[in-house]
Amino acid sequence: MAKMRPNLTEEALEALPSAAEAEVYRALRSQLPDSTLVIHSITWLYRKGRSRISEGEADFTIFVPGEGCLTIEVKGGGIEADGQSGDWFSIPANGGRRPIKNPFQQAQRARYAIRDQLVGHPAWSHWRGRSLQMGHAVFFPAVTDREPFVGPGRPREIIGVRTDLVELNAWIRSVLAFWRSTDFEPPTPIDLDAAEAIFSNSIFVRPPLALQLANEEAIRIKLTDQQARILRILGGRARAAIGGGAGTGKTLIAVQKARIVAAEGKRTLLLCYNRPLADALASAQRGVALLDVMSYHQLCHERAADAARLSDRDVIAEAKDAYPGADLHDIQLPFALVLANELVPQKYDALIVDEAQDFRPEYWLGLESLGNGGENGVLYLFFDPNQALYTHHRVLPITDEPHWLTINCRNTEPIHRAAYRHYEGQLIDPPEILGSPISHLDFDTFEEQAAAIAAEVNRLIVQEHVSWKDITVLVAGRPKRMYYDLLAALKLGERLTWSFEDVAHRAIHVDTVPRFKGLEAAVVLLWLSPTIDSDSDREMLYVGMSRGKSHLTLVGTPQACAAVLGE
Repeated sequence: MAKMRPNLTEEALEALPSAAEAEVYRALRSQLPDSTLVIHSITWLYRKGRSRISEGEADFTIFVPGEGCLTIEVKGGGIEADGQSGDWFSIPANGGRRPIKNPFQQAQRARYAIRDQLVGHPAWSHWRGRSLQMGHAVFFPAVTDREPFVGPGRPREIIGVRTDLVELNAWIRSVLAFWRSTDFEPPTPIDLDAAEAIFSNSIFVRPPLALQLANEEAIRIKLTDQQARILRILGGRARAAIGGGAGTGKTLIAVQKARIVAAEGKRTLLLCYNRPLADALASAQRGVALLDVMSYHQLCHERAADAARLSDRDVIAEAKDAYPGADLHDIQLPFALVLANELVPQKYDALIVDEAQDFRPEYWLGLESLGNGGENGVLYLFFDPNQALYTHHRVLPITDEPHWLTINCRNTEPIHRAAYRHYEGQLIDPPEILGSPISHLDFDTFEEQAAAIAAEVNRLIVQEHVSWKDITVLVAGRPKRMYYDLLAALKLGERLTWSFEDVAHRAIHVDTVPRFKGLEAAVVLLWLSPTIDSDSDREMLYVGMSRGKSHLTLVGTPQACAAVLGE
């Protein structure tokens, strides 16, 4: 029995859009030997040259050790081809006809794309032979006569029909024999392992919320198919930008990409803007060799300290002299980083930046000079333009079209719908996670609102058995100290206390929306300003509401809650 990737259950095969592919899948699985690797539905998206994008899918890619690699395009139903126009059509059993692409050209393009993805991937670096023995074929499981298809560019040796389904192993080997050439070399079992790792590896990543899991074992989250595909698409590319809305897994993928690059022996820096997020990520990745994790301004201060130790120069003081009166974080520290990089010889081989939408244009010069490759170094940017709470001047140093994540895998559907009312940009699909409606605590005064929050926290813990670790109160108003003081004056049951902008044992975490950006909690109580506006505060609402994974409660005046929910 062949090694099938993915290894689909009978239920999954029944759910495939193409019954013809399901039929061929079953035949390949049952008839091919154990040593054969069959990958169903390889997809690819990559840039060839400066402007051309290669995008497509291969129905089946078969790796036979000692013989070769074969891409097969499967077309179900009857087939019609117009010799004058070159148009192809599928003829369903119920009549009519449906236009399709030329299957022979599809199979050929898939063959070259699969080859490009293999040879361009670091996992294929072990290959020391000449070109890999590869071929392509087309299979028509509902057709019994191959002769009508034979023509220039369509030799009968690469055409499969229904009678070949009963001797599929013999047919595949005859196709490989047709393509065999002394100028090419067949794959070995080691090559099959590499191909499986490139095209169908399972990806598990550690979530960034280790700060709430003090004495618990780490939770691991399997990426969605789309997220796993993004990592495979990136392959060995040196520079890429990945965009997506809240909950699409940008931070998870950034962490996984940083770990992959570090595992390849490259000294890697994972950066983000928000200090609480940086602390959480650094805690979760502690001990990973060749991987440093910090916020941008932590980096500036650390490099300045290194420069002082090596040269006895205070680059931060020099930056303040060069830009007197300028903002420390936005102007002086970025310039200090540039100066420090001239003095500190240690560089990074790869830079992974999360929250890139918050990095000002002044930041990138120092970051580019931090890498061994300069402007050609390894650089991955992850961003959501809707979460630019700190800057509205997003200028990314990668000008290629970003790769987009379009599935929310964090929130429940009600939270997604509510948060994405305040989102603008690439369409993000809601998660397939049913959840409870958004709740709200409507009171006119701040004192009543604070008391309602304390009562709700007690209710969740006592009646709903929610762990205190899973509850976060986020403030979306100013001044924050006023909100904090109102809560601090209220006592909680179950020997609990409040913890403001910090994590403490048996304490309910209270923070501001901007500080909590990039993080998440199972239960979020979002405390609204009475003057909250769905237009001017759009980004604040989008970020704050999307932090809640499973349960979101709005707290504020009746008018504020209604405005946020569009009621």
